[in-house]
Amino acid sequence: MSFLFVSKFDKLYGAGLFFLLLLMVSGNDDFITKYDKYHTVCKKMGYQDKQCDEKEVIAFHARLTTYLRNLKDKDVVVFGTVTLNTGKGYNPTTGKFTAPSRGHYSFTWTIATDAGYMFSTQLVINGNPVSYTHVNGKSRGNNYETGSSTVILKMEKNDVVSILLCDTGPLAARPDWSSFSGFKL
Repeated sequence: MSFLFVSKFDKLYGAGLFFLLLLMVSGNDDFITKYDKYHTVCKKMGYQDKQCDEKEVIAFHARLTTYLRNLKDKDVVVFGTVTLNTGKGYNPTTGKFTAPSRGHYSFTWTIATDAGYMFSTQLVINGNPVSYTHVNGKSRGNNYETGSSTVILKMEKNDVVSILLCDTGPLAARPDWSSFSGFKL
């Protein structure tokens, strides 16, 4: 007999288990109890509800630890204070995020400057620029200025994303007010 065909025994066995299942969930039990019994029987039979499988979570959030001044063009902006790093993709020593798995990722970064300073950055994937932000604290008097950008990228496992400085001059980025975050969609 081929394994592609179900034998009479298998059909009777399956029908018997289904009948037992119906007996178990019938009666005066409340909905939750019936639901729990149903899933217990299904799991013992080797079935699993795919909707209950937890999705892989990859997310990080980091802030600047200290003032950034006198950086050179194309230096990596390192956000050293990590508040979340689920999936361990972000490295607070290098300032780089390495994708633990293939998928679509969303990244957002915010830069805050002191009055009289500016700060321009770019997000790069594997060294290639994707998006930019420019904050000009020189034009508004004594106010702090902020700028943010968000980008969604399709990434392969081990692709690397980082924020690079893309300007020179009187630069300053404020700690705690400047941040970098990302997550897998």
